[in-house]
Amino acid sequence: MSVKVDALFAGDDPEGPTPAPPRILRLKKLLAIAIVLDILGLPCWTSVPGAIMTLWVWMATDTDVAHIEAGTYTEAEAAELLQLRRYAAMALVLCVICLIVQIALLSTRFYARFWGSLSVALNHLLGSG
Repeated sequence: MSVKVDALFAGDDPEGPTPAPPRILRLKKLLAIAIVLDILGLPCWTSVPGAIMTLWVWMATDTDVAHIEAGTYTEAEAAELLQLRRYAAMALVLCVICLIVQIALLSTRFYARFWGSLSVALNHLLGSG
């Protein structure tokens, strides 16, 4: 434990960065979930959690850029991380668009009609209406 604390205050990374392939895979999965939440956010109000997850992935790839510049990752890993960063940036644009559309929908009766008709349809299907 004290080795880690000493390395932290010395500015060194005692264990080195997380290996790139598992990290890339985890970030890709997280970005895919975030994009689904962004899109589902229009009818289900999950845009904000999706936007937070998307921003987190984008910021996580930002820290990897320093490792790329230091030569810690291979060329293929570096290319994959930079591509993931571009996808995360595009997903951030999607977040903004979804949030703007959601704001516009909140100013109309869209949600009352949508969820009301969905409620009526469910009651009809379940036979209680």
